[in-house]
Amino acid sequence: MTQVHYGVVKQGAAWTIVGKNLRVGRYTSRRSAVRAAKRLAGKSAGLPVQLHVQDSSGELLPPVQIVPQS
Repeated sequence: MTQVHYGVVKQGAAWTIVGKNLRVGRYTSRRSAVRAAKRLAGKSAGLPVQLHVQDSSGELLPPVQIVPQS
């Protein structure tokens, strides 16, 4: 099954949502970027989303799967 992958990463002083051919927003906190990424995942045409979030040390945590409501 096709999946969508989004990442929440820190770029400079801001947190950004990234994906294939996608860069969205400049958030002041990781928490607000994750909330926005989950809202974006809800608009993925029913496809499951793997959300990768960078931790405070710069490493990506294991992805969380989000299955949008159709």
